[in-house]
Amino acid sequence: MTDNSRYSFGEWPMDLLIDYVLKVHHRAVREKGPGTLALIRKVKSQNPALGEMEMLFEQSLSDLDIHLMKEEQVLFPYILDLFDASRNGSPIGPMHCGTVRNPISVMMSDHDGELERHERIAALLHGYTAPAGASADYQEMVRQLHAFSEALGEHTHVENDHIFPMAIALEASLVK
Repeated sequence: MTDNSRYSFGEWPMDLLIDYVLKVHHRAVREKGPGTLALIRKVKSQNPALGEMEMLFEQSLSDLDIHLMKEEQVLFPYILDLFDASRNGSPIGPMHCGTVRNPISVMMSDHDGELERHERIAALLHGYTAPAGASADYQEMVRQLHAFSEALGEHTHVENDHIFPMAIALEASLVK
């Protein structure tokens, strides 16, 4: 993904990138996701054809919850330790799982799966287009799902294209 965001993430230090992901993206998944799922269920009660989309989004929230916890409890603390060691000129040992590349590869695989899942949701919603005459709830559901997908794209971009390469490079320069 190219950096076509309103921010120049490539110019940000790693700790700020991680703070941004945690406070903007992780928080939004947890705060907005359940409301979007509730709205999907409300709209689905009037349109049972939305069952696959409901199942996909529900599974996305479940999988993302696990993914976010792995980042917050395992990966990001080590990456921040790398960042601090680099800034302070202090030594740091290897990650408990060998190298930072191992959890990064898992996170990137998770990202690919989520992006594919949301591509399917987009296809089910005809590119996030509400049908003519759709109810206000249906239109709002489409808007929320599109916003969620856009945020997911930015989340994966910041991590895959900025945080993860920086972490790999830092580890290579610090851990011998």
